[in-house]
Amino acid sequence: MKKIFAMLGLTVMSLAYSQSFGVKGGANISTISKENTWGDTNSKIGFYAGLYMNAPVNALFSIQPELIYNNMGVKYTNGNTSHTLNLNYLSMPIMFQFELIPKFYVEGGPQFGVLIGNKNKYQSDSKTIIEKDKDAYNQLDLSGGIGLGFKFNNMAIGARYIIGFTDIKKNGSTSWKNSDKQLRNSGFQIGLQYGF
Repeated sequence: MKKIFAMLGLTVMSLAYSQSFGVKGGANISTISKENTWGDTNSKIGFYAGLYMNAPVNALFSIQPELIYNNMGVKYTNGNTSHTLNLNYLSMPIMFQFELIPKFYVEGGPQFGVLIGNKNKYQSDSKTIIEKDKDAYNQLDLSGGIGLGFKFNNMAIGARYIIGFTDIKKNGSTSWKNSDKQLRNSGFQIGLQYGF
């Protein structure tokens, strides 16, 4: 038993001393997953930015928790009206990274998000309406991410696909709830990170 605790202690200490921190940011190309659409949907371009900590477990495997501002959403048209839905999350991905070959890694893990703001813009030939009803949407979002990246010097370039597992809307709070199909976030990210 003492040997087990000693090994755990050494592991924790090695992680504490080998941690690296940095900033990251890039472009989000997001949409909403739905089995039957309510109009012609298009991806919406947004951005993400935040902080990360990378903790190597060994030479090939590391854990990277992040704190990210995520601008998600979708564009769609219904008749003569165009809609742009912006959903802003404070996201907390926890990525498990595996270095396949030197400097090249693949990653995967869960992402937890808290909705911190939203805007739904309706635009037609005659008028523009903007709604900011945060209570219409679920405040918590659970998703998963898979990606890959390439490291060089103190920087890395990476791409990540995010798929939502939870419904973004609340029961009866939006017209979309008239359908029995769920709406889930989906997106592709590409960007840079810089380590200190």
